[in-house]
Amino acid sequence: MQKLATVTWLQGDGDASLRYAEPALELCEQLGDKRKLLDVHLHFTGLYISGYWDGAKEDKAVEHLEAAAALAEEDPDSVQKGLVYQRTGHLYLHRGQPATTLVWTRRAVDLYTKLNVPMGTALGTALTYTGRIDEGIAYNERAWDSVLKTGNPLIISIFGHELSLTLALVRDLPRAREWGERILLEAQGKGLLEQSLRRPLALIYALSGDTPKADEACEAVERIESRTLMGCNFEEGAGVGFHYLRQGQWEKAGEYLERTILAHQDRNNLAAVAGCFFTLGILKLEQADHARAEELLLRSLEVCRNGGNVLFELWVLPVLVELHLKMRQPAKAEEYVKRGVELMKPDQNWYGLPASLHTAQGMLAVAQKQWDEAAKCFEQAVILNRRYQLPWDEAKTLYEWALMHLARDKAGDREQAQGKIGEALEIFRRVGARKDVEKVLAATATVGGRRP
Repeated sequence: MQKLATVTWLQGDGDASLRYAEPALELCEQLGDKRKLLDVHLHFTGLYISGYWDGAKEDKAVEHLEAAAALAEEDPDSVQKGLVYQRTGHLYLHRGQPATTLVWTRRAVDLYTKLNVPMGTALGTALTYTGRIDEGIAYNERAWDSVLKTGNPLIISIFGHELSLTLALVRDLPRAREWGERILLEAQGKGLLEQSLRRPLALIYALSGDTPKADEACEAVERIESRTLMGCNFEEGAGVGFHYLRQGQWEKAGEYLERTILAHQDRNNLAAVAGCFFTLGILKLEQADHARAEELLLRSLEVCRNGGNVLFELWVLPVLVELHLKMRQPAKAEEYVKRGVELMKPDQNWYGLPASLHTAQGMLAVAQKQWDEAAKCFEQAVILNRRYQLPWDEAKTLYEWALMHLARDKAGDREQAQGKIGEALEIFRRVGARKDVEKVLAATATVGGRRP
């Protein structure tokens, strides 16, 4: 039965493989054949993470990996045993639970250390997601050369995906782009999982405002996704929709995100679903559908908090602040600001990530008519956005800063607003943000004498 399950799987028939694997599992349990039982559990894992089989369910894959780990627990330490720990930890990243990934990958690291095996794991990624950013990124960068030397296309693809993505999520765009492009070069012609590397690049180019490159990456991702969902999908599963959103192609963004949510919900990939909920929530906010925006953003936030995902929670919180300010609920907005400040421990380097929270703080301060505090927050945000090459975010901050000047309306404020609106407009035009250009042009009329 086990051999038939393997053969039918290699033939691309996942349903037949499952039909053979289920009685094989039952038979191995009855016989007490621990070694074959472990192999069957690992076979189930491969089935349930497949990008080519409609029956793939990543929560079931985790169940079988944990069962395999339990079987291997009393075995002598070995690389194979460590790989089971590592794979379990990695799959919990798909589940949006980096705190659990930490537990499993630490077990793998401890085992590899005992064996004196220089094996990379998802530990660095889990550390980054849980807020220990410098430690996590350093681990991943340090391990890259040894990963590359393995020559294993799967390991190189997975590790490269995590390294480039985590740098994008901390919004260090220069390093994210450098690593993403370098790793993609390694992938070409070497049989690597190119889709795992293209998806982070789509997000990286969208964040950096490189429209031609983002268009190219999104086209490649959609072409691949028309055939398979194979490869890692974390929050950057929304990257294509994120690019369309920033380009002002709202209908296209909505269609892509709705479709992708259904696909990843069916597979139970919560990290990708959370990314799509977040991005679709921003779209609904822009469309003034506040109730739907709140629903989506809170669902994304729930995944983050349940899994200990500090990194992506800090993406969601500033948008919730903006939403509640538009809903005229400043007290609720203030709660989310406080939560963001609480998460950003002062002993950590947060790279470009605080910029969006600073902008949200500035918007809250404007609503409270705390003008000096607002200006300070906007200035901090602009500095970070420029340092980490986030032009769209810089333009958004400049625009909100201009609105602050118009709202305060003291001597010189209208001139200040005009200058910042001009800067924002130039950037939005440069990065192809059509809807934002329209919004800023509408605001320019206020500089001539009307209040916003």
